[in-house]
Amino acid sequence: MKKFGKWTAIAALSFLSGLTGHGGNALASPSMERPGPASDIAAQFTIYLGGFLFATGNFEARLDGDQYRLNALLSTAGLPRAFYEAEFKLASEGEFAAPEVRPRHYVSDSWDTHSARKVMLAYDGDRMPHLTATPPYEPGDLAGVLPYQQRGTQDPVSAVLVPVLASANPCDRSIPVFDGRRRYDLKLSYSREVSMTPRGLGTPIKAVACNIRYVPVAPIERRKFTEMLRKNDGMTVWLAPFDQGRVYMPVRLQLRTPLGGAVLELTNVSERIAAQPVAEGTAYRLPMPRP
Repeated sequence: MKKFGKWTAIAALSFLSGLTGHGGNALASPSMERPGPASDIAAQFTIYLGGFLFATGNFEARLDGDQYRLNALLSTAGLPRAFYEAEFKLASEGEFAAPEVRPRHYVSDSWDTHSARKVMLAYDGDRMPHLTATPPYEPGDLAGVLPYQQRGTQDPVSAVLVPVLASANPCDRSIPVFDGRRRYDLKLSYSREVSMTPRGLGTPIKAVACNIRYVPVAPIERRKFTEMLRKNDGMTVWLAPFDQGRVYMPVRLQLRTPLGGAVLELTNVSERIAAQPVAEGTAYRLPMPRP
């Protein structure tokens, strides 16, 4: 339970925040501008595993011109928390640089009943991430991911943003993700359009459902959960437009795990015009998830 529970939480959060990247015309063009004041987007989300509440969390995004700042918090909840306590705090900032999103800094601060670790990725001008981990990883933990495989990747939080042209399809793209230890691609393909009403928005929105295929790049792990992700053909993410339709973000994710179906869904979503511009060094304080 502990092993699969941890991997389910990590995978769900990675998919939640890993849905952008390279992908042809669907991404912003060099002439695409993001005028007007900054937008603040906030939401809570839940993860159900095998029909039972497994985790809750919060997500916040500040979009200001070509700049973004993101924060996410995830912790186990409900009955599973009695057996496996864990919390993941993640933050990322960067810029929209057509035709892709380019992170500058990424931080993951996590703990569970057995361990704790803080991971930071700092990206240089060549888009190469530089890793700092406290406590440090063992040498064998980082084996197999070559430098050229890391360059130009998305961290698992900045990838939550999907800038699009007005008539573009946010699906049909391949997403390169590197989380500090693992390098994998998420290959999205268009499935259908649906109408849904996330709690808090009050009005229906048109979401685009994308099929997902998980492709491990390095290291090639033979764990049961990783193999299931690789072979899984039933993963679907629903993307909805925000920021006046300039950005798509995930509002629902569904996949199979060794413990049953997992569903991640945003709740209590809100979007408002920000009163203040993004300032360097700003840190958003997120409320703790509801039990």
